[in-house]
Amino acid sequence: MDYSSNGALRLLHKVVSHASLLIQAAVFIVVVACAIVFLATWQIWNAHQRDLLNAEQDSANLSRSLSQHAEDTFMQVDITLLDLMERLQTDGLSQARLPRLQKVMNEQIKLLPQLHGEFIYDAQGNWLVTAAGIIPPNANNADREYFQYHKTHDDDRLYIGKVIRSRSTGDLVIPVSHRITNQDGSFGGVALATVYVSSFQQYYNHFSIGKDTALVLMLADGTILYRRPFEEGAIGRSMAKSQLFTEVLPRARSGNATLVSYYDKVERVFGYAMLEQYPLVIAAGLSKREVLRGWRTDSMVFAAGGVGVLAILTLLAWALLRQISFSLRSEKDLLAARDLLTVLNQKLAVQALHDGLTGLANRRQFDIVLQNEMQRSYRDAMPLGLILLDIDFFKKYNDVYGHVSGDECLQRVGQALLALPHRANDLLARYGGEEFAVILPGTDRLGALAFARMVVDRVRALHIPHEANPLGVVTISAGVHAAVPRMPEETAAAFIRSADAALYEAKSQGKNRVCGFGAQA
Repeated sequence: MDYSSNGALRLLHKVVSHASLLIQAAVFIVVVACAIVFLATWQIWNAHQRDLLNAEQDSANLSRSLSQHAEDTFMQVDITLLDLMERLQTDGLSQARLPRLQKVMNEQIKLLPQLHGEFIYDAQGNWLVTAAGIIPPNANNADREYFQYHKTHDDDRLYIGKVIRSRSTGDLVIPVSHRITNQDGSFGGVALATVYVSSFQQYYNHFSIGKDTALVLMLADGTILYRRPFEEGAIGRSMAKSQLFTEVLPRARSGNATLVSYYDKVERVFGYAMLEQYPLVIAAGLSKREVLRGWRTDSMVFAAGGVGVLAILTLLAWALLRQISFSLRSEKDLLAARDLLTVLNQKLAVQALHDGLTGLANRRQFDIVLQNEMQRSYRDAMPLGLILLDIDFFKKYNDVYGHVSGDECLQRVGQALLALPHRANDLLARYGGEEFAVILPGTDRLGALAFARMVVDRVRALHIPHEANPLGVVTISAGVHAAVPRMPEETAAAFIRSADAALYEAKSQGKNRVCGFGAQA
């Protein structure tokens, strides 16, 4: 009985041990599987968000480029019309003066390739003089929208009308006009310049974008002036009821928004801007489907890899249950697998905080560090320096040398930044596109300006050829802001805007220079 009892106890102990091992193995498999699923899900989601963030940055850059082009185009036309208005006030509209005025208008047309024509109409809409010097019999434009607008509005602002088809040439043109006011204040006629719609088509076609990407120039009331991809039926269509005009623009004059297009029902990541000087709205929308195409492929590959890892772990666990005597070896294998996952996670963490092209910190790390340093600076009452850098004429560099050379240029600038003497707690980051940023804790305005000048000099000294830059080499502009943050009122975005304003000032002063704001310690 004793031996039988001892044998039964040993058997029971063995069964309990096996059962315990089964439970432990089962728990281990479930935990590891959940960890892998969680990490895979997090990685896939993070990549998804990163691609959308990149799309927002790209669309914002597109909208800024298109906004600058539109503003420059209409500003040149505005200046031309104002010159005509001044000549009209000085010389009048006598028959003796008209040939001279026509010659001036013809010269202006030659200087501005976007101009289709220039016209002067009297108070009844009759043609008085044109840049082409040709006036059809009984020509009258009193029925045109712009003419009726000026007839009923006595303001002297530039009026940009809806696209029309020229009666003289048949081209699609955008009418741009000023009211002519007599000395007694009465309506005296209209000075009109017409801008080729095709000039915007030529500029917009320079961008290498996806087939579902939409670039749109609109009036402030939502009327389309031009849209890429071009469809003549889109010209003149109203977008006033779209989300962009009903919800987004009332909240912010510029920014990003992901919307389903009112025009063709395609979901896009939009960068948009309403111009300050003229009643125009720019929208650049990247197809969300195209933006996430690469992410979908990578996600499937990553998910397949995760399933493979789970299958391997399941086989290891099955071998563990069959070969109890090799439990130590199996445990070693599992520890090795865990170490491998830890290394992979560490590598993923490093990749998530660094820019793959330049080796600098990426935008995500920049945002985290800036927020932390602003809090530390406020707590210690020490100034914080921020430098925003932008490569001059970089779009033209890409146009001339290609995007591969553009990437190489960004790498060389990034290497030049890393080679500069800096402290361990200084952060050198790629802010996005051709923009870089430097965070300098405990640095006042003079120190930040000195570092920025060192960057500008170092980049120019690289002597990277750039035929579209007046200096013949790649240069960079810097905007500096240094101050003790006024928290919590002053946000990171506000701190960045101050540096961005300084950068804008450096650009407007001629580029290849440093401008800065902020207090001196």
